[in-house]
Amino acid sequence: MKILILTPKPPFPARDGSSLATAQVIEGLAAKGHQVTVFFLNTSKHASSPRELPEKEGISFFSAFCNTTVKPGPALTSLMAGQQPYTVSRFITAETEKKLRDILRGNSFDIIQIETLMMTPYLDVIRESSDARIIFRPHNTEYLIWSHLAENEKNFLKKGYFNMLARQIREYERTVSRQFRYILPISDSDAEIFRTWNPEARMMTLPYGIDVKAGPQRTDRRPPAVLFLGALDWRPNLQGLEWFLKNIWPSLAQDIPSVRLFIAGRNPGSRIQETIGSHSPAGKITFLGEVEDPEDLYSKGSVFIVPLFAGSGIRIKILEAMAHGLAVISTHTGAAGLPVRDKEDILLADTPEDFRRSIEKLMQDEDFYTRITENALHLLQEKFDQESLPDDLEKFYLKA
Repeated sequence: MKILILTPKPPFPARDGSSLATAQVIEGLAAKGHQVTVFFLNTSKHASSPRELPEKEGISFFSAFCNTTVKPGPALTSLMAGQQPYTVSRFITAETEKKLRDILRGNSFDIIQIETLMMTPYLDVIRESSDARIIFRPHNTEYLIWSHLAENEKNFLKKGYFNMLARQIREYERTVSRQFRYILPISDSDAEIFRTWNPEARMMTLPYGIDVKAGPQRTDRRPPAVLFLGALDWRPNLQGLEWFLKNIWPSLAQDIPSVRLFIAGRNPGSRIQETIGSHSPAGKITFLGEVEDPEDLYSKGSVFIVPLFAGSGIRIKILEAMAHGLAVISTHTGAAGLPVRDKEDILLADTPEDFRRSIEKLMQDEDFYTRITENALHLLQEKFDQESLPDDLEKFYLKA
């Protein structure tokens, strides 16, 4: 089959969960012999040069530049007067539309897959220029992220803005989802929402797959260190890391004198850097910045934390950490969308006290740590086997 993938950021190099999920689909389809054309946006926040794109048989790339820098004026106008959320409309450009039309006029496709809500404004262009079957692959339920942010925001004005934006995005998301006959949510919980909005659509949950046949990459006793990984220009990550540093880290560092904290993430602002510095007694916190290979982080500690209070879809970093033999502690929101079991294959904690006690338990009880990590590996083998996903997707396409 000839397949066109539309995505609002470069899938290669895969620097975050969204690009990892897109890259996996691209490579999986090409490995099965399909011809995959990828059209992505090089944005002011996410950019890729031609030399960073893989040269693989069956995969071709096209791109367009899109300045997605947030502008307060248009953002406020869109919220007060527009039906299209600014989180979506800032991805619309004349250059992108022109290049997409050129691609569609010069090629015929069997399948066109739209990755994330941000590329759905180009649905009309696709329908005008192609008779391909169109698939929508939402990586999350976008409005939930903003609803969660509103719930946890202390500033009255920001809270009001986030609530208004969440309602606007929900209405847009609901309306757009009804325009698709085929939808590929990334989690079962997202699928339930999209099914209520569009009960007529054919759906299949398409999660992220993990290569779990090799097992954890480390079997030796890990150092007593806590690990955090996340883009520090994404508000939920910032909110969660600040919560951990202010409410958990001081007492944890006092109770376990040998504990260390390693933080990895790109684009940290001055505020989070100051917060990290103010909570780093005797050099116990190391900020690694953006890591090219996550193994550079995974090898440094034993407990991987996901202190998120806003999100949707699935946290791919949880699956990756489990695959590397790490024990994971997450809030319920951070682990939402994953079929995990508290105190079986993960530890779930939403209060500072529970979070700190969970870390201490894992660091002090070796048998408990081993049971959690072994169960997590079994979960990956049962639910997230990378090899089965391209086959499942191919079958979905053939029935579309």
